[in-house]
Amino acid sequence: INVSAETPGVVKSIFVTEGDKVTKGEVLATLDDAVLQQNILEMQTSLELAKTLYEKQKSLWDQKIGTEVQYLSAKNNYESLQKRIAALQQQDEMTKITSPIDGTVDAVSIKIGESIAPGLPTIRVVNTEQLKVQGNVTEAYISDIHQGDSLIVNFPDLHQDVHSVASYVSKAIDPVNRTFTVEVKLPQSPDYHPN
Repeated sequence: INVSAETPGVVKSIFVTEGDKVTKGEVLATLDDAVLQQNILEMQTSLELAKTLYEKQKSLWDQKIGTEVQYLSAKNNYESLQKRIAALQQQDEMTKITSPIDGTVDAVSIKIGESIAPGLPTIRVVNTEQLKVQGNVTEAYISDIHQGDSLIVNFPDLHQDVHSVASYVSKAIDPVNRTFTVEVKLPQSPDYHPN
């Protein structure tokens, strides 16, 4: 998986190098979030004031002092600030680049101080626990190969044959090359490499 940032920013820190084992959810790198942190602190100060005003207005309202509009306005301001802080904190979480899977870091293509954008690959994480071979088979065999059929996959470079089962057989034929797709799951082996 090529992990990318969820928000644009400048790379502040990188916590992994090629070959490191990582777990799902682990932070791989962070972007500069100084402005967001400043906004959160400012909002928290406003929230404390809004909370105090709301509690005082609620106390008065409970004693039937003041107007309902004053009470509702104080309550709305307090709840609105809570939601804005939550949104800023969620936005701050987006400055962390996290691994979506367990695996091994295969490539780090960012540097500290570099500007990055969402969608651009930053770090590649590879998980080789559930590899599969996908191949295109000529349409002449479409009636002969079914999901669950035993197949032999030949790896000429490894001088190896793997006996397995077709885990997926596509129903449609590719109109360009007149083939259909067959997938076969592989047993774990350090000899197998993605792509």
